[in-house]
Amino acid sequence: MHKISFYQTHLTEGQWSYINKVFFENDCRHRKYSLRSIFEAVLYLLVSGCQWRMLPHDLPKWQTVYWYFHKWGSEGYLNHCIEKLVMKIRRKRKQSATPSVMALDAQSVKWGNRQIDNGFDANKKVKGIKRNIAVDRNGFILGRYVSSAGIHDSRLASPVCEQVSDAWPSVRKGLVDRGYRGEVIKNIKRDFNIDIEVCSTPNGTNGFTPKPLRWVVERTFSWLDGFRRLARNYEISDASAEEMIDFATLKLLFNHVEH
Repeated sequence: MHKISFYQTHLTEGQWSYINKVFFENDCRHRKYSLRSIFEAVLYLLVSGCQWRMLPHDLPKWQTVYWYFHKWGSEGYLNHCIEKLVMKIRRKRKQSATPSVMALDAQSVKWGNRQIDNGFDANKKVKGIKRNIAVDRNGFILGRYVSSAGIHDSRLASPVCEQVSDAWPSVRKGLVDRGYRGEVIKNIKRDFNIDIEVCSTPNGTNGFTPKPLRWVVERTFSWLDGFRRLARNYEISDASAEEMIDFATLKLLFNHVEH
């Protein structure tokens, strides 16, 4: 049985104990590779940015890690654990367990794999994909949606709001920039009962002006850029790109779990 004990991406005993309880329901079955070592191998790839086939030999085989990576994403394990962690941390910060306000924005990311169906964001002059995320007041991701970079931000708001509405029905207000003006505001109110507020920079203002609450989504994008695997998009499918975001979200949340 393999065990990671010296990579920076290893989990503390407290973090693993919590993940094992929530994520795997204290699974103790005997396996060739422990679930912990597989989980930590995914985190190694996410942080280091290496290819699947270039995982270090002292980690579980890349085929095994790859299989579990998609299994945990497609079967909802990641989303379930993210929701539990967000509520736990919000309570720790003396906030309500479930958020009522979110900030919504999109980020165009350059392509890093010729096999990907890339689009072109004419506004930001970026060829690749577009990450659309909604975050709470702490910057914790509540919903995410990956698409071609050629699709306008306003057309991608509804899929994200649908995710947020399903997982976090307490959210009743969303803060966005001017790229989301138009019919999308009415449609989101009609479909998900979420009021969208456009935060605009006053005329005559020079330079960057942080908007209360909405600026946290920009900080979250900065956090995601800190993972080398996410600095460019190397995933062949949008679903795989979303799963990478989910693992990055978990890694960020782990820092707030009590040891």
